[in-house]
Amino acid sequence: MKGLLERLELLKSSDSITETAFDICGKTIQKFVSENEADQYTMLITHLAMALTRIEREQELLPPPTDIMMEVYQSPKMEEARGRVGWIEKLLNQNLPEEEKEFLYLHFVNVLSA
Repeated sequence: MKGLLERLELLKSSDSITETAFDICGKTIQKFVSENEADQYTMLITHLAMALTRIEREQELLPPPTDIMMEVYQSPKMEEARGRVGWIEKLLNQNLPEEEKEFLYLHFVNVLSA
């Protein structure tokens, strides 16, 4: 987990992510990531930080490829992924755009399936 937190600090110190993104990612790490799973969560946490920053800075959002999402939606881990994304939305006190939700579903399904 230390590596994930250090990565977030680096992104924040270089103004690559916002304070809100840093805070939400830190809470997500505390809630869902165990020490022995930290490496598996690197892409998810990095994407989450960048997605929250894109949303806050009103930058363009692009969805993941449809064929990949068809597989993700069929995963037995999809329901848990939805719950985790819902938890993040509650922290934010707002709904995420569908494009970003889909990327987060993809990343959560990947780490939950590993």
